Amino acid sequence: MCYFNVSIRRLSSISVFVFMLVFSLSFSVSVKAEQIVDNQTWTEILQRYVDHKGLVDYKGLIDNRESFDRYVSSIEKVSPDSNPELFSSPAQSLAYYLNAYNAQVVKGVLARGPEQESVWKGWISGLAFFVRMDIIIGGNNTNLKELEDDIIRARYKDPRVHAALNCASIGCPRLIREAYSAEKLEQQLDAAVSEFLNGEMYVRIDGEKKQVWLSKIFDWYEKDFLRYETRNGNTGKNKDRKLIDYVNRYRAADHQIPDDYDVKILKYDKRINHQS
Repeated sequence: MCYFNVSIRRLSSISVFVFMLVFSLSFSVSVKAEQIVDNQTWTEILQRYVDHKGLVDYKGLIDNRESFDRYVSSIEKVSPDSNPELFSSPAQSLAYYLNAYNAQVVKGVLARGPEQESVWKGWISGLAFFVRMDIIIGGNNTNLKELEDDIIRARYKDPRVHAALNCASIGCPRLIREAYSAEKLEQQLDAAVSEFLNGEMYVRIDGEKKQVWLSKIFDWYEKDFLRYETRNGNTGKNKDRKLIDYVNRYRAADHQIPDDYDVKILKYDKRINHQS
């Protein structure tokens, strides 16, 4: 009986030790995730070098890039693919990829000097920057197009991402001045797409001709917007109608686009989004 009681005490001690070890490991993983990819650092960089119009002080950043390089290095080390245990939800993973894309675009601009005209110039417009420029995400070599198409678009199927990704061009939606985060992601995406679709630079109405001119983004990624409308009950065959329905979801009540308007596509402004 005495031996039995001693064994019980030993087992109890072992159980407590195992519990504390598991708890400690779980806590360290959580802390490690926050330490490796520090969104607060990215927010501070954006607030310092991006103005309220979304224009970037590339010259200022290239001269003071220590914290930026440290942030990009963290993106290059871990990702939801390389370390899934560090990302607890789809929202956390998507926020990571949006931040990673925007940061890698900035890094690409800085690597060019920074670019003074457009990232679209060069070997077949945009190909050198978006396809042939290597980037690292979580230890894997890829490029900006693959990151956008094969991961962000293919996995999450949310057209709002097109208002969140910035390709260093005036024709792109504004680069916001804070990192995307899991806690605020829905609010941030709604705000980004609402601003995008209520701005005259990206949506212009010609009442006399009954036409609406939409950003080139609606031409490049038309399937994403049409697929979303089909999933949400719009089964009509008129693709212009579907695109208008998507735009109207985020426009003010007194700025709705009539259903019978024809959709035209605006010319994309490829100029670099740098501060003068």
